[in-house]
Amino acid sequence: MTRIIEHRHDAAPGEEVFELRVFKLHDGDVRACVVPADLAVSHTMMEEMSEPAAQAFLDALALCEKEAIAALWVHDSLGLFPPGDRPARDVR
Repeated sequence: MTRIIEHRHDAAPGEEVFELRVFKLHDGDVRACVVPADLAVSHTMMEEMSEPAAQAFLDALALCEKEAIAALWVHDSLGLFPPGDRPARDVR
């Protein structure tokens, strides 16, 4: 099962982490995209790979679990997608 972390330093040393980058488009739409942590991606690339934050969050969790990634870092420095707004995942 994948842990949700709010800060990169919450991951264990050497632990593989995927990052959900949350940002706002010029029109105010809150979007997100998932990338392996520490990968340099331009803002244009992020916009092209993004989807609405809630859907990106669920997709990121599914990808992490499929790839056996232990931690998903929700990189949301502006507080655009707080924990209370995130959809619950269906754990079976």
